[in-house]
Amino acid sequence: MDLIFFKIALVLYLGASLGYLAFLLKAGAHEAPLGFWCALSGFAAHTLSILHRAIFSGFFPLATSFDALSFFAWFIVGLFLLVGVRHPSPIFGAIGIPIAACLMLVGTTLSYQIKEPVVPVLRSWWLPIHVVLAIAGNAVFTLTAIGGLMYIVQERLIKTKRIGRFYKLLPSLDTLDAINRQGLPLGFFFLTLGIISGALWAGSVWGFYWSWDPKETWSLITWFVYAVMVHQRVVLGWRGKRAAMLAIVGFCLVMFTFLGVNALLGGHHAFDGSRMGAGRL
Repeated sequence: MDLIFFKIALVLYLGASLGYLAFLLKAGAHEAPLGFWCALSGFAAHTLSILHRAIFSGFFPLATSFDALSFFAWFIVGLFLLVGVRHPSPIFGAIGIPIAACLMLVGTTLSYQIKEPVVPVLRSWWLPIHVVLAIAGNAVFTLTAIGGLMYIVQERLIKTKRIGRFYKLLPSLDTLDAINRQGLPLGFFFLTLGIISGALWAGSVWGFYWSWDPKETWSLITWFVYAVMVHQRVVLGWRGKRAAMLAIVGFCLVMFTFLGVNALLGGHHAFDGSRMGAGRL
């Protein structure tokens, strides 16, 4: 049943993406609300999918790459719906919802089944604490990167004096910079707690807090990069285009750490549910 809810959510997210795309192309009055309601309905179905899988699997459903991608997509959509309450700009959904849909599409190419027997470590409460914090940070960084992209595009339109219909769809430069200013420390906070909780989880299970696994190493690299970004932003007062570009670079690093490391470097964070380290981000 959870897979059925997942497929319904995916179809609705794709429908929302088409609705937002039509809005960008036509700027009509009906396409943006259509995209929003499809995204909201998809989020509800997606939530049911995760809850059903959690209840019937008996532990937090993050033992596979499928689950990790699904949860990441769910977090992104939820965050964009939340931000949309304060900054009701359809263009956020026009970028964020397709990203979530793409993550879910990638997930459909991966194994849905959890390998048996499931190792006891995956039934620990450290799993949801660690993974929720880590993915929450990734979702916030996704938001700041999209805001950064829109900032750069809008600044370019202003400099070239191409003040057309697309320019009017974008939030103001001040709004986009404020999203960066508020989101960057928040995402860094979640990332920090995610790394700390993962280390504590490892220490409680194996007696050591750090093993220099590829995912751990790249997570630490990501942490240092964002630490520098927060320092530049908060202490030195960087803003505008430089901050926007850093947000995009940081997001690329986040996606490599989240997806690329497992695919290219392996390690015990492979989400197969059967190995000792599976499930840790």
